Amino acid sequence: MKIRDSYGTILLILAIAIGFGIEIAMNSVGNDDALLKLGALPDNGQLHGEVWRIAIYSFLHFNWVHLLLNVGLLLWIGRIVERQVGTGRGALIYFVSVLCSAAVILLVHNWHPKEGATVGASGGIFGLLGATLIISYRQNGDDRLRRSLWVVLVVGFGVSLLPDISMAGHIGGIIGGVPTALLLSMRRNEN
Repeated sequence: MKIRDSYGTILLILAIAIGFGIEIAMNSVGNDDALLKLGALPDNGQLHGEVWRIAIYSFLHFNWVHLLLNVGLLLWIGRIVERQVGTGRGALIYFVSVLCSAAVILLVHNWHPKEGATVGASGGIFGLLGATLIISYRQNGDDRLRRSLWVVLVVGFGVSLLPDISMAGHIGGIIGGVPTALLLSMRRNEN
């Protein structure tokens, strides 16, 4: 796949890299209080009118490992989604997944408030994973790819059980990505 066929994914990764660069410049990496000042979702579930956080949190990452894992997955899955549905529809799936991820995170944190911050692109990535599976099954796609996607999804949910990993965010991403993919693929079949 050529770079021009995945420019949406590349632009998103660039935006995430800029977000992490700002974190480095502001000495915010790994610091919940500093990440909250930059736009993280508060773990007490209270936005206090700062609705911009529901998108900004996805461009911030807790540390280098978190960043590299999400960027690596996004590079792989984002390019697949762009190839399957195009850049615009892929971006729509990603951003709906990010918003749904934020909604579920905030809901869970309203029920169980604590100190801290939630950041990362993984809700969007989980949405892309779910969407890619839906699209692949609908298009009778490659079985090997589907197996790989299922393995990554199961491992991802397994990792979500670790402390300080947002299971709510990952579930929220799936909740956003799967129905969006279903709606997009239905509309595509109608055309």
